[in-house]
Amino acid sequence: MAFWQHSPDDVVSRLVEIADLFVASRDAFFETADRFHWTPAQGSPAAHAAAELPSPDPAVAKPRGETGHRLIAEVVQTYLLTASGHLGGLASLYASCEVIFPTPALIRSTIENCAHAVWVLGKEPDEPSENRLARAYLEELVSAEEAKKNAGRMRAKTQPSYLLAVQHYTALKDEIIARFPGTTREDLGKRTLNGQALPNLEAAVSWMYELTQSHGGTIDSRAGTGVYGLLSNMTHPTLYPARQRREWADDPVTGHQVAYLRVDLGFAEKAATAALATFYNALNYTTSYFGWPTAVIDEFTAKIEESMPTFFVD
Repeated sequence: MAFWQHSPDDVVSRLVEIADLFVASRDAFFETADRFHWTPAQGSPAAHAAAELPSPDPAVAKPRGETGHRLIAEVVQTYLLTASGHLGGLASLYASCEVIFPTPALIRSTIENCAHAVWVLGKEPDEPSENRLARAYLEELVSAEEAKKNAGRMRAKTQPSYLLAVQHYTALKDEIIARFPGTTREDLGKRTLNGQALPNLEAAVSWMYELTQSHGGTIDSRAGTGVYGLLSNMTHPTLYPARQRREWADDPVTGHQVAYLRVDLGFAEKAATAALATFYNALNYTTSYFGWPTAVIDEFTAKIEESMPTFFVD
């Protein structure tokens, strides 16, 4: 049974309002893609990368897909697309008031995808474009490795799906080694390339919060990692998060104690803010990298400020 700390009607109304913000987040991503088509604006860091890293890349003899600066864009947009899909899922859950157990998994995934998108773009706008390209390739590499590994686990290694995954993984490694002379398979096995090292999930999140704090964010990497750790505990089998939300009361009819799950509106808002802020920062950062007009971001900002007046000051 659910225990409401506030009036149920007030809770429902506020959760639906937050759900609308999740929808606005997803819409902002698609509106950005529809308006600008991932094309660099003149004078932007992305335009600089396009000049340094032509696509198709002449250094890649047999490209598997995108190369050069378009590979950077492809990796970033895929992660933001995934994050926007999780926000759509959160919208459905908040609108239906199902905010106790399923939402942390989607919030955590949103944060992870945004962290990796921002990591690919990097901290310094004027850093060598080769570094961004290397980070994009590392993301591609771990993706291909995971695809190969799980294809082999789900079916026999004689199956076409596994053989295609192996072929793709092998071709990708060959492409990377050819594109970055001096790179060894041992380097790739350590997930390092051109001086870049792929962070694990927690390290990527910590790095992202460190970056946002340097741009005026109020959450440092330690606090951000703590939030991420809590969300992870609420996603994976861990006892204390469920117990913290459970309260016991005497049933006057039976005399037995009855367990209630506490619907904490304050926590639901803070959790929503963590996802919204992460996505907002990642989309804003991407917009800046490509040099696009800020009309979409400005509209998104206005919607957030209307619904959460303290969003940009807390």
